Amino acid sequence: MASVRRLLKRWRDNYYLSLLLAYSLKPLRFISFQAALQIEQKVRKNGVTIRLPNSNSMSIARDSGIGMASLLFWHGLDGYEPETSRTLRILFERAATFVDVGANCGLYSVLGALWNPNLVVTAFEPVPPIFSRLKKNVLLNQLESRVRCENVALSSTSGKATLFLPKGESLDFETTGTLVKASWQATKANPQLFEVETVRFDEYEARHPMRVDLIKIDVEDFEADVLEGMREVIARDRPFIVCEILPRAHRNLRTCKLVEALNYQAYWITPVGYIKVPRFDCSRPGYTDFLLSPVSTSEIVLNGLDVLWDLKRSGGTG
Repeated sequence: MASVRRLLKRWRDNYYLSLLLAYSLKPLRFISFQAALQIEQKVRKNGVTIRLPNSNSMSIARDSGIGMASLLFWHGLDGYEPETSRTLRILFERAATFVDVGANCGLYSVLGALWNPNLVVTAFEPVPPIFSRLKKNVLLNQLESRVRCENVALSSTSGKATLFLPKGESLDFETTGTLVKASWQATKANPQLFEVETVRFDEYEARHPMRVDLIKIDVEDFEADVLEGMREVIARDRPFIVCEILPRAHRNLRTCKLVEALNYQAYWITPVGYIKVPRFDCSRPGYTDFLLSPVSTSEIVLNGLDVLWDLKRSGGTG
């Protein structure tokens, strides 16, 4: 058998045979690749369970994040927002508390609690039907003792506000709801309107004391208000913040000023590393998430986050 394998390998490397096989099979490879893409795009998985590297299982419940479940089913843990997911996983390992702002169906809240058995999570999701899916996923993964779910929106003021949510065409709810009145969501034909409770996180934390290590913000252009409402806690605890900041005509100047006022450094999260940026109106196709760090180094590009975490833990500023 070994001699047959050696013979086949020699034939494989033969110039004329390799020429024939390569040119004849290349179209088949292309067709197969295109077919696989079409299958992944057209066939959705409603509900999924995947195995994590630490041997825990993570489940997305039925009708509770079909798009996320589909990506996880076809591509595994890196199927959904791979660079952002890896960044959060690195920080989950080191953090004791995680505040998930705009938790949606709870992917990162659930992942964080399963990734680190000591992590305590507070998840904020203001849209009632999406909030019910968040709760469902937390219960399915038996994390209700460590993941606290709040059906409110974080803002710069406490009270009531209108949330604009585009109507979806599938069983999934749209994930692009926003409190921004001048948004495309508000001006799109017949958006769903939800009156939601808003609260400043500084006020919330006064009622539910915690030391915050890590924050994730995904609120569709409302991040400046969220940051404004948690300025006191950020100044006190200096947490790492993973934040979606979308390209907008206003150039995100208000967010930029808040980051500077808090003495934070923004790093653009990309497949090639963490790139230090002075503002958010730079060209950045395809990648909209940033790490807002309480410390920094002189390097423009970082390959990992250990240096920032160690610097913060030592009390440095960079």
